[in-house]
Amino acid sequence: MAPLSTPIPSKKSIRRLRERLLTAQVSDADRQTAYQTLIDWRNAHYGPTHRLFTQTQRRVKRLGLTSPIVVLRLKRTPSILAKLKRHTGMQLDRMQDVGGVRAILQNINDVKRLHATFTKGRHKHQLLLPPKDYIQAPKDDGYRGIHQVFNVRGEEPVGGMLVELQIRTKLQHCWATAVETLGVIEKSSFKTGEGEEKFKRFFQLSSALFSIEEKEPIIESLRDLTPQAIAREFVALENELSVFSKLEGFALAINEGTKQKKQGLTLFILNAEKQTLSFITFPQSQADLAQETYALFELKEKDNPMIDIVLVASGDMNDLRKAYPNYFTDTKAFVKALKAITLRILG
Repeated sequence: MAPLSTPIPSKKSIRRLRERLLTAQVSDADRQTAYQTLIDWRNAHYGPTHRLFTQTQRRVKRLGLTSPIVVLRLKRTPSILAKLKRHTGMQLDRMQDVGGVRAILQNINDVKRLHATFTKGRHKHQLLLPPKDYIQAPKDDGYRGIHQVFNVRGEEPVGGMLVELQIRTKLQHCWATAVETLGVIEKSSFKTGEGEEKFKRFFQLSSALFSIEEKEPIIESLRDLTPQAIAREFVALENELSVFSKLEGFALAINEGTKQKKQGLTLFILNAEKQTLSFITFPQSQADLAQETYALFELKEKDNPMIDIVLVASGDMNDLRKAYPNYFTDTKAFVKALKAITLRILG
């Protein structure tokens, strides 16, 4: 794949961006220049991320896994800025998930098999070890999955770039999707620790129920409870909060007419206020144009918290629906799975 035409900022200039982006004393003109440099840095991750994306696709195919989904995404600039604010010591050039690949697999065994091909197999990209195994040690909020960071080598003149591979089961993925979707509905970023405590408890309990189903460790704060106690509290909280109804009722008017038949890129534009989703598709040969369009939309809507924009790559539109159901507010799998699990536990 040919390198992008976007100039790659030096790592030294990237290290200076934090103050220019986050300090109030910086002039508007300097902040705007810094914002454009940030976008250029983000876009420079497309090539390395695409290399890891295609390598992951090849490994999934060789393993013969059932119904795998592999997608690529570049981190949204509002998410990059929010992460810099949350982590005061973080430098932008060391942020590990500006470029990301996600593999969504059928079960825990498939997740472990795919990850093993990277840790035991031969490839030219350097692994940053140890990986973050949030399946064996779930995050306090209930998030689960394996995160493996790579220093991806290639034609970029910056000595390799960091790209993160996330590997999840379908149950783990539908949990993360529901967190994001309810965050849009409640106008709270639950995934970054914001929001009402009862909703956060709801997701801790639902994560524990999924862990029980997959026979994996549950979050530490709930390990003294029996499956029956977890299920009873979950059902009571769901009855109080009506999360299932909120998720099922947030329907979007989606144009089904555009079908992405071949692998390429899709720009999603979600308007949470109007409850509409629009998207623009690009063939792989127009990756530069896709990133330029992404940057233009982000600049236009950067002060509007109700607009969510992301550029992703996958196969056809059906794969994108499964990989990014939060953009289609498709949380049926989450609701269906939890109803079945609680019924089995409680009878």
